[in-house]
Amino acid sequence: MSTLSGLISAGGGGALPQITLTQSQTFVPPQDGNVCIHVIGAGGGGKGDNAGADSGGAGGYCKKNSLAVTTGGSFTVVVGAGGAGGNDGNGSAGGNSTVAGTGLSATLTANGGAAGTSSQGSGGTASNGDVNNTGGAGNTGGGGAVGIYGTGNAGSAESAGKSDAQGGTSGFGHIGGGGTRQNFRQWESTGLSIDAPDGGFLAGGAATSQLKNAYYFGGNGGIGAGGGGAGGNSTAAAAAAFGGDGGDGIVLIQYLPS
Repeated sequence: MSTLSGLISAGGGGALPQITLTQSQTFVPPQDGNVCIHVIGAGGGGKGDNAGADSGGAGGYCKKNSLAVTTGGSFTVVVGAGGAGGNDGNGSAGGNSTVAGTGLSATLTANGGAAGTSSQGSGGTASNGDVNNTGGAGNTGGGGAVGIYGTGNAGSAESAGKSDAQGGTSGFGHIGGGGTRQNFRQWESTGLSIDAPDGGFLAGGAATSQLKNAYYFGGNGGIGAGGGGAGGNSTAAAAAAFGGDGGDGIVLIQYLPS
């Protein structure tokens, strides 16, 4: 991943940038102005195990509505890495994302989601923002989704959690374009590999379960979302089961109209 994916036009003639940070770094504002800061923790990885398809929880969401910045200031940005899905075992937790620096009285924190283990992963919490939302929990099935407007949508036994930020575009203090729900996949198949769908932006990865001796893969979570589980049942054992990876965290910095 690139350290800075670029200055993306946020509408209004392209005069105000949206900056996407996908890796930890020291960030210096490219121009003076007021910004909105969105911080999203990483999703937890799903479990891969014949005993069950427990999925990961989504990372928390922290938002600073408006902060005056100058080119003389700087910020320490940490972007959490998504938790790995379990290979015939438990997943791992998602990493925390944080922003600290000039003008902030406290560190903006969005904690990572918990992994799918012997139970579904819980969503990560958030603190010190004007908005602090807990990520959606995993389930014995699909991964949890990031919550932009409230607690994130949880996964269920039948599907992954969907984003509550669907529709529209991101910019001017808003996040849009989130992913929809992906359904649980359970196939009776003689195929060698069964893959559950990955989650879209902020949405959880779907889960899968076997009815035949094959390789089963849970879907990976979208940005900040939980990975889907890959599990067994009482009728057959998988050749191998791999939980989906949790989505990496992200930090978005959007310049606001004056």
